[in-house]
Amino acid sequence: MAKRITKISAGVLLATSLLIPQTGAVLAADDSLTTVKVRVAGLNGMHEEKVLNVGSASFTNTVGETITMQKPTAMGALMKLLSEQKLTYEAKTVSFGSYISKIGTLGEKDLNANAGWSVWVNGKAPDISADASEIHDGDEVVWGYYDYTQTLFPQVSFSTTTPAVGESFTVKVTAEQTTYDEEWNPTVTTVDVEGAAVQKAGTAETLWQTGADGVATLKADQPGLLQLEIDKVDQQTGVPQLIRTGRLNLLVGNPNASFTDLQGVDWANESILALAKKGIVIGSGNGEFQPKRPVTRGELTKILALSSGDLNLGGPASFRDVNQNAYQTFIETVVRKGYMSGDKEGTFRPSAGLTREELAVVLVRFAGIEPTSNMQELSFQDRGDVSSWARPFVRAAVEFGLMSGDAEGTFRPHATASRAEVSTAIVNVMNGTNK
Repeated sequence: MAKRITKISAGVLLATSLLIPQTGAVLAADDSLTTVKVRVAGLNGMHEEKVLNVGSASFTNTVGETITMQKPTAMGALMKLLSEQKLTYEAKTVSFGSYISKIGTLGEKDLNANAGWSVWVNGKAPDISADASEIHDGDEVVWGYYDYTQTLFPQVSFSTTTPAVGESFTVKVTAEQTTYDEEWNPTVTTVDVEGAAVQKAGTAETLWQTGADGVATLKADQPGLLQLEIDKVDQQTGVPQLIRTGRLNLLVGNPNASFTDLQGVDWANESILALAKKGIVIGSGNGEFQPKRPVTRGELTKILALSSGDLNLGGPASFRDVNQNAYQTFIETVVRKGYMSGDKEGTFRPSAGLTREELAVVLVRFAGIEPTSNMQELSFQDRGDVSSWARPFVRAAVEFGLMSGDAEGTFRPHATASRAEVSTAIVNVMNGTNK
C-alpha cells in the first residue's frame, strides 16, 4: 500500500487539538530546542538517562561567574538533566573553557589522581570545551566519570536486535584506544573489550561476560522488550574500564506464541498472533490474551512504540499522572513521535480507554498519512455519528485499509476499542508502511 503524503488543513489541526487532546494534538515545533538523549554515568550505580529538549542554558562556575550558552550545547544538556534530577554540580573555568569538576558527591581525583568527569557526543570526545560544543537533534550526550589512562568508551553491536526466545545471539564490545609514542604522537586503534559485563538494565547482576574477542553469547528466556547495559569496572581499584552504556533495547520474539481465549475473534487471530510472535504483545500469566477487553491508552503506547521499528525509546514529555508508571517510557516515546499526547490538564490518563474514532486518529498519525478533503466520503450507516474533528481521520483510516466497519455496515465511532481491534489495526499499518 503506497502512502499518500499531503497537507492537512489548519482547520482540521485546530479542531483535533482542541477537541481530542487525549489522542494526540500535534505539538508545535520549537526551532530553538534540540532533542537529545543525555546520560550521566558515575560510580556505584550512579546512572541517569533521559531524552530532553535542550535550548539556551547557563551555569555557574566555582568563582561565582554565570556563563550563558545561547545555543544547545553538551554543557547545556547536562544542566537540563541535573536540574530535572535535582543533582548538584561544580564547574571550573580555565584558559581553554569550562569543565565539570563534580556531579553530586563525586568529584575529580576522588577515585585517583587521573579521575574526573568528561563528555562524549555520539561516542566521541569533543575537541572544544563542553560549553562551546554544539549539539543537534538525535545526538547522544554522555557525561562519564573516568580515569583518562584506563577508561574506554564502548561501541556495541548485536548479531540481531530481534532475537527469538531460546535462540542464541551475540553481542560484541569494542572501543577506540589511543596510545602515544615518545614524542606524544597519537595512534588510535580499535580493540576488543574482554570481561565486559552484560546486565539487565537497572540491575547489577552480570548475566553474561565478553571473552577475549569482545563477544558474549546471549539467550533470552522471555518474549518482549529486553533492555541491557554493558559495564566493566576493575574490582580491586574501582576504576571504570568502560563508560557504562545506556539502555540497549532488543525485541525478543516468540515463534510459538499462542493464547487460550481467541475463540469468537477469528477475524483478529492472525493479527494477534503476528504481534505476539514479534514480542510486541504478551498475554497474561495464565495464557490468555483477553482480546475483547478495552485497550488502555498506556497499553496502546507500548504497542505503538514496539511496532514502529525504532527502539530508540523515551522522550521529553512529562505528565503528572505518569511518573513511575509502567508505561512511562512508551508514553514519552509516542508523544515525542506525535502519535498521541496528553490533555490540557497535564495528564495522560494511561488507564483510560479510547473510542474507535480516537483510535483512527492515532493510527493515521502512526502510519504517516495526512488526511485531505478529496478522500472518499464515509458510507457507513452511522457516518453521521462520527465527530466532525475525527471525520478526516476516519476517512483516511478506512481508505488506507487501517480500519473497517462491521457486518452491519456501521463503524461504531464511539464504541471503546478492544485489544483485538487494536491488534488488527496495528498489523494493517505495519503491512502498509513496512514498519
